[in-house]
Amino acid sequence: MIEISDIIELKTNTETERLSFATRYLVQINFTFDLTVLSEKFSGTSHFCVRRDQLEKMCCDLSEMNLTLNGKTTLDDNDSDAFVEFELEQPGGLNIRGQVGGTHEDHFVKFRFQTDQTCIADFVKDFRVLLHKTKTKDLYEEIDEILWNDWDPIGLNDILPRDEYQGYTPVIHKLKINGADKETIAKTLHEIETVTIGVGGNIGHCRQIADKILKLK
Repeated sequence: MIEISDIIELKTNTETERLSFATRYLVQINFTFDLTVLSEKFSGTSHFCVRRDQLEKMCCDLSEMNLTLNGKTTLDDNDSDAFVEFELEQPGGLNIRGQVGGTHEDHFVKFRFQTDQTCIADFVKDFRVLLHKTKTKDLYEEIDEILWNDWDPIGLNDILPRDEYQGYTPVIHKLKINGADKETIAKTLHEIETVTIGVGGNIGHCRQIADKILKLK
């Protein structure tokens, strides 16, 4: 679990209507926010849980809507029937409606208000900043970094171009995802050292690198 304190607000053009997502934590690909709404005299706050891909889709949808001045996108809470819906219609009116808290809870708030499309760009930008800084490396990237930082058979990664070993990453990545054992990965690395690159090679070191690769999830 990663604790995060970002607050992302849909900045409307009035003081009586607000929508904000206060980021609390991230577990794998699941974000938990405190969703707060202010709509005239009504307000409410509740947890709101969504996956990374849901946020990415919302950002894409809103960006397209901002260009076409038309469209609709919905962000659903994965733990309840709470939701936030954005609908843009000509000539640029942005309708916001939704529900804070689930109907199974003691208290929940349904809301609706209108603003305009000028608030979309900053809202999307702030969410994309959050998504970028919380992005985890994928398996391919992690293997590539191990080969560069730890394997480094030439021993010169401080002066070599960063892509020096990247031609070997696909080979080791394929072995990993196909369930190759430690010895197979180690021998492949050793063969690259001694045959492809043409250095002396160190099978013991290759086994250590294979261990690191096998521990990746």
